[in-house]
Amino acid sequence: MMTLSFLEETWGGLTWTPWYTFDEIMKDKHFIPTLPGVYRIKPKGQNKLMYIGQTGRNLRERVTDLIRNTVKEEMPFNDPHTAGPSLWSWRDAEGWEFECSVSTVDLTKNSREGLECFLLWSYRLETGQSTVCNHGRFHQDYEKSRGRKSGFRGGKLQDSVPRNPSWGESFPPLHVQGTPLSLNFMGFPWSNFIGANQLSDVPLQKGVYRIKGLKTNTLLYIGQSNQLNNRLRQHTRKNWGQEVNFSYCIIENAKDYHLKEIENDLIGAYYATENSVPTFQFKNLKEGRL
Repeated sequence: MMTLSFLEETWGGLTWTPWYTFDEIMKDKHFIPTLPGVYRIKPKGQNKLMYIGQTGRNLRERVTDLIRNTVKEEMPFNDPHTAGPSLWSWRDAEGWEFECSVSTVDLTKNSREGLECFLLWSYRLETGQSTVCNHGRFHQDYEKSRGRKSGFRGGKLQDSVPRNPSWGESFPPLHVQGTPLSLNFMGFPWSNFIGANQLSDVPLQKGVYRIKGLKTNTLLYIGQSNQLNNRLRQHTRKNWGQEVNFSYCIIENAKDYHLKEIENDLIGAYYATENSVPTFQFKNLKEGRL
């Protein structure tokens, strides 16, 4: 029988704890350490992952808070944990119990989020599908709760209304090809890098994009958007510390979660080759033209 690496205690070069059920964790919280790290969740008795996450504060606090939200009678709000409503919906629909395994890591915030992308990409490469609850994917028969301030709780959809579009087949996982700055990076037909004065040629279509610093000749950011033209124009108003160029790739007929899957694979592959993420990935840049 083939061993599935994403279930192993050495997956991704990390040291993971054994798998503990949600009930076991809540009975003895010491199974989960009180350090920053990454965590993975699977249905009990099944060989697939539901969710991969990370926290810079306290794994025990993060995981137990997620468990409390997942087992509530009503679908939890979308905060403080965006995975809560999704795990709740699958538990409600299928009656699944869940198990969790964690790994402590001593990394900066950016590197820790890059590691999360790498693990998500690795899972996609091994299985051909994304984890069930990452990238905005959601059970087709349920509507997701919004933030706590909205007061809106989701739940099961009536048979007479359309299904939730945030479910379906994953975009095929991307395989390593080219380099982060090449025009065939990860097998996509990227545009040439262009300056801000050429953005009028960029279409209002869905796709992914890269931002390169001209002074450092390095990748500064990877992103995705439903409207490439508008998004890239927004980026020209941010202070990158140097002049920048843009390269993009149109992804026709992509669902929103497809764009997030692709963006994740690009960042995960960058992390795998560079052991870091692009300079401004996961940072909020202030506006201010250079």
